[in-house]
Amino acid sequence: MISAGALNSELINKIAQDFAQATGLAVVVVNIHGEEISELFNFTLFCLRMRQHPQLSDRCRMSDRCGGFEASKSNQPCIYRCHAGLTDFSIPLVIAGHLVGFVLCGQVRLRGNNGVELVDILSVDDRWQADPVLMDAFHSVPEMDYSRIMASAELLQLIVENCLKKQINFVVIRDQQQLPETGRPARNQGPHDSKMKKALRYIEAHLSDELRLEDVAAHVYLSPYYFSKLFKKYQGIGFNAWVNQQRMASAREMLCHSDWSIASIARNLGFSQTSYFCKVFRQAYQLTPQAFRLQNNANYEGD
Repeated sequence: MISAGALNSELINKIAQDFAQATGLAVVVVNIHGEEISELFNFTLFCLRMRQHPQLSDRCRMSDRCGGFEASKSNQPCIYRCHAGLTDFSIPLVIAGHLVGFVLCGQVRLRGNNGVELVDILSVDDRWQADPVLMDAFHSVPEMDYSRIMASAELLQLIVENCLKKQINFVVIRDQQQLPETGRPARNQGPHDSKMKKALRYIEAHLSDELRLEDVAAHVYLSPYYFSKLFKKYQGIGFNAWVNQQRMASAREMLCHSDWSIASIARNLGFSQTSYFCKVFRQAYQLTPQAFRLQNNANYEGD
């Protein structure tokens, strides 16, 4: 699993800061979970307050994640409308064949649409409009023409492709006292520790693909039989069970903080059949995905 520290470098912060200053746009880099792994550059007061709001911050994070994944489908910039109605764009960050995060920019109000149809990542949630402080901050958000937003997105893509991918150095260590993926106390490094870390990073980056044990084993140059035994030794459960466990954790988050249909969530987590996804989810949480979403929405509205 790639941790937040994996992309936290002076290079990313420097490029994000320079781009924010040059364009006047807000910029942040997030990992594939939507967690911020760079500083927040040029953020509007409105977005800062939204991200600090106890009930609305999760929607901001999910909007970042969904916008990033939408861009990763075509590996091109994606200009979209966030859950609060602002215009953003995302650039997928793919290094050594792995999707490791997204560069997100924007936080502007679109000045006239001229027939432009933005991608709606999440349905616009207008509950924040009941907060006069947020409403006042929203009116101070700058406006920008679509043509300038598009030009900025294309420029940032060139920067990402020609700078970040070639120069970034990875640090995939969260804690010297723990093995990053298992959370178990550190032990003497075994001969296959690095292979297992590499395999877990590969799984994390390809949860939306069809993941076969044979392919992951080949990725770390081990036979399927030996890799299967090694995986269970390290993780405590079998390969398929582990993959489903990670997918179900992502499914819970998407059900809580996105408006994607059950079928869309299933597809984005590598399930070719929605019925099988529902079966696995119910086995994990004793609820169908739809029932889980309804329960979560009821809890949210009751807060």
